[in-house]
Amino acid sequence: MNDRAVSVLENYDMEVTRTFKGRGTIICETSNGFRVLKEYKGNTEKLELLDLLQENMSETVNTDRIVRNKEGELFCKDADGMVYILKEQIDGRECNYKSEEEILQAFRIMSKLHCGMRYTGEMKQTLPVPYYVEEMEKHTRECRHARNYLRKLKIKSDFERALLREYEYFMQKAEDILKQVREENREEYEDFVRYNGLFCHGDYQYHNVIFTKNDTSIINLERFAHDSGVRDFYLLFRKISEKADWSVTLGEKMLDAYQENRSFAPIELKQLYYRLAYPDKFWKIVNFYYNSKKSWIPDKNMEKLENLIKQEKTKERLLKTLFIK
Repeated sequence: MNDRAVSVLENYDMEVTRTFKGRGTIICETSNGFRVLKEYKGNTEKLELLDLLQENMSETVNTDRIVRNKEGELFCKDADGMVYILKEQIDGRECNYKSEEEILQAFRIMSKLHCGMRYTGEMKQTLPVPYYVEEMEKHTRECRHARNYLRKLKIKSDFERALLREYEYFMQKAEDILKQVREENREEYEDFVRYNGLFCHGDYQYHNVIFTKNDTSIINLERFAHDSGVRDFYLLFRKISEKADWSVTLGEKMLDAYQENRSFAPIELKQLYYRLAYPDKFWKIVNFYYNSKKSWIPDKNMEKLENLIKQEKTKERLLKTLFIK
């Protein structure tokens, strides 16, 4: 973020004493407390709905709110037309993914977020309901393209040969899951989301869960979506499970922690199974390789592939325990 972005601070009713760079942001010390200036690339019309959702759940879940400017708007533009938002900063520390207690709390507060983040008014009708089959189709196509590229290579590295050896297994799994998802009723899912007014964070990761002295807060809701909470649950569940070797015990605890406040409907549990069963980690490895320079392949690529293969049996065991009765 360039320093010219600081010029938009003149649009806010506050005195800025100093600024310094954060993670993709500019931290501002102001007369109203610390604020976070951040570039925003989404649809600005969604910001009013986000503000309304956060207001509705303000008594149950603490989140970082967007600050309105002098004109009462939730965003500003600099001289180049770049859009920025200014948010309240929440002081605390990120959720520690190595702490089981904090991870379970992250799932509990997630379910509270989904309970409070509901709206059935007219504004939400204009937002599309993203359907996970589209993402799976895109990832599967990209894996096919990368496989064709690998097959044509005359000289292959150790990693490329190892990746090609695993392709048949993971591509078959991707095709099987994709086929099952395509047979699901898309309209039924979209109607379920719309009828219940469901919204989710859209990027629920442990670094967006902040532990303060007296509370647990959630930040960075700008990527919120008109979708089931399964989207958030899957993202955090998969990341933690990968780090925990797909522990069945921890997996059951994470699911139970979430459902202390909100139980998943059958249509959501089915989607959760499909999301977890799809070999998304294999796509990530392939996608990173295919879109990076081939002249030098990091050793980390081979480590990730070997770890994926090693964890496949434990992942299958977790899926059978949680979803196949």
